[in-house]
Amino acid sequence: MTIDDLIAALDASADRGLPAAAVRLLGSSRLPPPTEDEIAAFEAEVGARLPDDYRGFLGRTRGGQLDWYEFDGPTPDGGHWEAIVSHVGGLRDDDSRWSLRAARRSYQGTEVQIPRALLWIMEDPGGNAVCLGMTGAYRGRVYFWVHDEGPDPETWDGEVETAGNVRLVADSFRAFVAGMRPPEKQ
Repeated sequence: MTIDDLIAALDASADRGLPAAAVRLLGSSRLPPPTEDEIAAFEAEVGARLPDDYRGFLGRTRGGQLDWYEFDGPTPDGGHWEAIVSHVGGLRDDDSRWSLRAARRSYQGTEVQIPRALLWIMEDPGGNAVCLGMTGAYRGRVYFWVHDEGPDPETWDGEVETAGNVRLVADSFRAFVAGMRPPEKQ
């Protein structure tokens, strides 16, 4: 799958529940993509410039719902990982499941659950997260955060390596998307 394919799937999903006549008459229910100023403001909030491939993606969509898209691929460390993606984050002003800001407040607010070097960008149906590395050695890499395998509070220092519930799944956002595919038709 390409980033263009992912954006097309999000666009199609935005109008899926509407009758075709309503879409023709009233137009799409898709939100317009964020402006460059909105992206720059978000980067200022997180304190880092987004990796180029993700930044380009974010500049074309506000995220949304996917119907059980699957990531199935080799990991950079020679392993293999499978995951389902159902929610894709975007720059939204609401507290929906698709808001990067709401996820950041939830997972990295007062109680840090996801290491601060990572940014929540997607979610599976069970609340596990796909995260993007924002700084240092993590920058640009994609990680999977398992919410019910929390780190040991006695030994976790807030870093990715000591979390115990974070796994590297791709070296870039583009590589992660390349490992995604739509659900097989039943």
